[in-house]
Amino acid sequence: MAPFVIAFELTHPSQLFKADDISPTSPLYSEFTAQPAMDTVRDMLLRRQPRGTADVELAVTLPADQIRPGLEEALTVAIRRWVRVQNIIDLDSTEAGGAIGRRLLPLGILAFFLFQFASILIKNNADPSDEYLVDVVGEGLSITSWVLLWFPVQLMTMEVWRSAVKRRRMRVLDRISLRLVPAEE
Repeated sequence: MAPFVIAFELTHPSQLFKADDISPTSPLYSEFTAQPAMDTVRDMLLRRQPRGTADVELAVTLPADQIRPGLEEALTVAIRRWVRVQNIIDLDSTEAGGAIGRRLLPLGILAFFLFQFASILIKNNADPSDEYLVDVVGEGLSITSWVLLWFPVQLMTMEVWRSAVKRRRMRVLDRISLRLVPAEE
């Protein structure tokens, strides 16, 4: 199966990891020069990598004076190092979010039941002449209880899931092959 090829043009190799200050009016302004190119590649893989393709090839077009012997290997090693660091950063932030979620979950559950209990109590024991106000307060407390429970559940589930998807894509990036292409003058 043919690899998924991402082709882009840079003015120097360090743009893979550090974006230059570049104006949108410049003809060199692109999704790969507006931010570090590897950030864009990672985002592209999250959105566009075809199913079933395990291999990714970066075809980086550089000016001929920027290409030197051994640069492909050096950049491939640098990409793998970048992937490892990004995975560590992502894992640390996910674990911190999960820890916060685990600590907040008991409080969220407690607040959920207290607010639901208060909502039911208000609806059942209120004066029927204030029906509109009773409904507003009762439903407000009920909605508030769900909102208070949502945050820790989201931290423990959705953020962990997103992180797992990112790490899977980063494993694809870890196997990436890089090919340098001299720019045509």
